[in-house]
Amino acid sequence: MSKELIQRAKKGNTDALNELIEKYKSVAFSIAFKYLKNKEDAEDITQNAFIIVLRSIKKFRNESKFSTWLYKIIYHECLKVLKSRNLMIEYIPEFTQIEAAEVKDETKKVDHKIDELLSHLKPNEYTVITLFYLKEKSIKEIGEITSFSKANIKVILHRARTKLKEIYNT
Repeated sequence: MSKELIQRAKKGNTDALNELIEKYKSVAFSIAFKYLKNKEDAEDITQNAFIIVLRSIKKFRNESKFSTWLYKIIYHECLKVLKSRNLMIEYIPEFTQIEAAEVKDETKKVDHKIDELLSHLKPNEYTVITLFYLKEKSIKEIGEITSFSKANIKVILHRARTKLKEIYNT
């Protein structure tokens, strides 16, 4: 993401704001849908997230990537919806993306096994493991997204890795 685009958006440039929305709307929807598992709710969260972005873009300090900031907004908006329904974030199949027909069976088996392993994690473990390994976020970025302390993230990573090893070896 170009810093210039962010700077233009911060100054209220509508073209820059529209470019940000166009660039991230499908990713935002996909993240929300994985948490909420409902198309309409995911669309609402995506819209709310971009309203928050539009209202708060001037507060974005470039201390993290724009995508991290947006992910954090979506994550917290999804949490609000789930809490209002007395639900917790449960297993989100991060690997189940639309796959092309030519994907080999072995790849599908590996993906299924990983999904199966991840389904045994607690919601906070799943979130931290996915952000760290699959989304390649730093511990600092994970802290910004989840509001967990760095120490807590390290403990969660350790426990989740240990749990995954135990499950895999049984």
